[in-house]
Amino acid sequence: MPVINNQQDVWNEDKERLILYADIMGFKETVISAIHNDLKHRLLEFQKAFKRKISPLKTGDYLRHVQFSDSIIVVANGTDEKMFNLITKAATILMQEALRLRFPIKGVIAEGTFTYDEKEELYFGKPLVDAAILHDELHYYGIVVHHSAEITVKKYLSKDCPYTKEAVPLKKGKTTHYHLAWNMTRRNLSPGNITSKAEEWLSSIQEYVSGTPRIYIDNTIDTMKRDVKAINETFKDNTSEIPQANDGYIVS
Repeated sequence: MPVINNQQDVWNEDKERLILYADIMGFKETVISAIHNDLKHRLLEFQKAFKRKISPLKTGDYLRHVQFSDSIIVVANGTDEKMFNLITKAATILMQEALRLRFPIKGVIAEGTFTYDEKEELYFGKPLVDAAILHDELHYYGIVVHHSAEITVKKYLSKDCPYTKEAVPLKKGKTTHYHLAWNMTRRNLSPGNITSKAEEWLSSIQEYVSGTPRIYIDNTIDTMKRDVKAINETFKDNTSEIPQANDGYIVS
């Protein structure tokens, strides 16, 4: 067996990985109705914000991501506790930065053999298909766990990586899934309840939509509130809302 000298060699191998597939909602309609340069500016702002916040997680090259149009794939190079922590933190940052900048988003974390070949621009595997199929069923803004990654989530979830197993809204009814309680993590990635701030972000999005998108917002707020109760009961912690600075970062 050849000796693996660096992370690039590891990434070139097909192996069991945790992946996050996420999509910006209503993007097609936004492209049609928005002024091109305005939307371009907003997208660049979102990309820069996400890259800036996620950069510390990329130390050691265990986490990578790629974005094409309105779709984003984040991949952790394995399935152990370290990789679970990285994908969880990345998913939290993605949800918070997207909503803060008025990009409603939903996604799925899945696990399985995955190819991540930047040189050939080849990104594929069963977990991506699994994630995409479940993603299409979701009827709220959030990050849900596919059953392929449930064992990993149950093994490693914690106050620092908060997940709950509560009913999540689907296009047809609700069903119980592990999902990320991203509103129970501050923007500096420490445990804390920012639900009130998240509701402000959702309210800002609400000002631009009617009909079905508002159902998504209502479902998201309802899910967040249930997650607060579930996390507090699980970890016996009633951490309150953390005040935010004008730029959205934590004030000590």
